[in-house]
Amino acid sequence: MNKREWKKEIFLKKGRLRKEVLSRLKEPKTATELAKEMKKHRSSISRILLELEKKGFIKCINPKDDRFRHYVKK
Repeated sequence: MNKREWKKEIFLKKGRLRKEVLSRLKEPKTATELAKEMKKHRSSISRILLELEKKGFIKCINPKDDRFRHYVKK
């Protein structure tokens, strides 16, 4: 594993919710859908989705949509 892969692995290990969100993205989902499934605040899930996207774990499949952005694993 190279240094970049190690950093990504550590990033996931530091956040229990990050791992859970990532594991639930087997199909495209919105922050609202994930928040309801996980019984968490939508704002917390949105923040985690943005972090995961920035680190390259997931991608938004409709980034121009202002409201119902759907995310999937890369």
